[in-house]
Amino acid sequence: MYQLTSKSSLIQQNCIFHPQNKVAFIQVNEISSLPNSSIFKCFSCFEKDLQFRHANYMLIENIIKNSDSDFHYRWPPLSDQQIIQNIDLKAKNLNSTQSVLNQIDSYFTQLKDEIIKKIDVAQKKAINQALEMPIGKEKILKKYQEISQIQNLKSLIQDQNKSFEVYQKQCKDFIQQVELNRGKNTQLFQELLNECDKIQQLIDFDRLNKSKIFLLDFLDQLNFFEDQKQSQVKSENKFKNNNNNNNNNNNNNNNNNNNNNNNTLPQQVNSKIDQLMKLISNETNYCSKEFLNQVRQQMQKNSLFLEQISFDKMNQEGKKAIRFSELNDEKINCVNEYVEHLIKIQDNPQHLQSVKNQFQISNLLNVLDNKFNFISNSYRDNLIKYLIETYPFLKNVNTDQMFSEEQSFNILRSLETNYIQEFVKIVKKKQNLNENQQNFENSQTYRVQQKILESFIFEKRELENTLKKFPIFDLLLLKGKNILNQLQFQKNNLHDGNQRIEIVKNMNNQFEISINETNYQGSYKGNETNCISQILERDKKYIFRIQFQKEGYGNFMIGLMKNENFNHKYGYSENMGYYFRLENNKMKYNGGYGIDKFLKGEKTQLLNENSTLELRVWLEGQQIEDKIQNQINRMNDLKIIIEFAYNFKYRGSNSNC
Repeated sequence: MYQLTSKSSLIQQNCIFHPQNKVAFIQVNEISSLPNSSIFKCFSCFEKDLQFRHANYMLIENIIKNSDSDFHYRWPPLSDQQIIQNIDLKAKNLNSTQSVLNQIDSYFTQLKDEIIKKIDVAQKKAINQALEMPIGKEKILKKYQEISQIQNLKSLIQDQNKSFEVYQKQCKDFIQQVELNRGKNTQLFQELLNECDKIQQLIDFDRLNKSKIFLLDFLDQLNFFEDQKQSQVKSENKFKNNNNNNNNNNNNNNNNNNNNNNNTLPQQVNSKIDQLMKLISNETNYCSKEFLNQVRQQMQKNSLFLEQISFDKMNQEGKKAIRFSELNDEKINCVNEYVEHLIKIQDNPQHLQSVKNQFQISNLLNVLDNKFNFISNSYRDNLIKYLIETYPFLKNVNTDQMFSEEQSFNILRSLETNYIQEFVKIVKKKQNLNENQQNFENSQTYRVQQKILESFIFEKRELENTLKKFPIFDLLLLKGKNILNQLQFQKNNLHDGNQRIEIVKNMNNQFEISINETNYQGSYKGNETNCISQILERDKKYIFRIQFQKEGYGNFMIGLMKNENFNHKYGYSENMGYYFRLENNKMKYNGGYGIDKFLKGEKTQLLNENSTLELRVWLEGQQIEDKIQNQINRMNDLKIIIEFAYNFKYRGSNSNC
């Protein structure tokens, strides 16, 4: 709380809210948020304003009177005002420079009789260091004044020889300027607070007393004629007794060391010794027990030095010591061999080449280089490098028995790249066909299977399973489709054609079509009739190759006709046919029946038994003859029609779509 007075002779400015009063407070925090408000308040403002935030104001009288001798917790504005209060509390507990010098002088005076020359040097050094340290409240306060610019604020407040508006503006501008340095000042005062803590840590007389004990103990060991063992016991007992007599309030546990000396050391020192011993006794160092015992003894004797070492950052950030102690001797030896191996392959090219030629690595490379692995060259190189580096662990692996079927492996390994690519295609196709039965039934393999079953006797399920495993027919490019196995011919009823026409499919997959009236008893002997194939598909291209076999006199017609007229009209009535007749034992083309355009050959050419007539049909492309294009577009059920007169035979050779 502020100590309120009725008036202040130090300030002559009147309050703008209560003109009868002099201003008593100045706002030093959060003034940027209220740019148009007055930063000065009187006691009446303090008493009547229930929203008055005293944490943002300083008593002007305290600033003027105490700025030279005290800390002001509200000045300057910081992110954490508690820092200044903490600095004040720390400064009060610090000894003055003279007090510290007196203790140093007393300490070194006591020690001077024992080691005069050493004490003089050490004393001068310690005094010089003490003089350089910012010890004492007066130095801390001076640094506070420099950072806070409290004297500048004091000068502005005392400079009242101007109008109130100018007076207030100058004060406000200065405070705003200091507010802009809030972050920087916070950092500076935090550093000052940390410096106060460091000063307390630097002046550690308990550590100095331990130094004296160590020096005296060290001097005892300079007697070369005294028994070494007795000297060691004497030194340890002296260290223990002096340590117990010190004004040290640390409750330390007594630990037994490895050589049973029963030294009473601070627990913290014992912990540091254990940590160092753990590093030194690392199994990979192969240190003897005798050496480790000597190291521990010397560490215990020189424990004072260990206290000065910080173990907080003993390991690198994010790293921990490797736990070799948890490995058995065999594993430790492997690690040691591995390290030696890495050094050799790094420094010795001959050793590197020797490792590359080892049969374990060669055998693994044979597996690695199998083309079925499909590994990249970069991965292969990295893996080879890894195998070479880890060879000490690999050499005990028996690679002679790595194959269950080495012969099969060698067969696959010897395959050419193109064979492997084809095999992969088969496997991919197999996966596709085995996804569902519909995929298989829509495949070329399925259609081939059906044809195989028609011509050969296989167990259907066995054949299907085999073709599903090896769907090689789906990998073949289908250039054409043999339709002879699908081609069907139908006899018509015109003039009892169904009784007179004979259709035979021979072993060469050819059709022989003829008029056979041997057993016919009807009245249409010698009359013309029709024979048709199944309906043609509009989007497919058909090639028909026809050979003739002469047997007496007769006429022959081949062409297209509508399915609906099959049993009622002659084929030539559709006007889409070829007409041939036998003359001089040869077939002669006669025009006038629709198809008169020859793509190859002459119309006048006579056809003998060795000649082949090729008829190409593509309904969608309208390729029969130009003069019947429109008619063909309207015919969705056209069929091949073969019209016979007398006793001619038709023989169909390779027909493709």
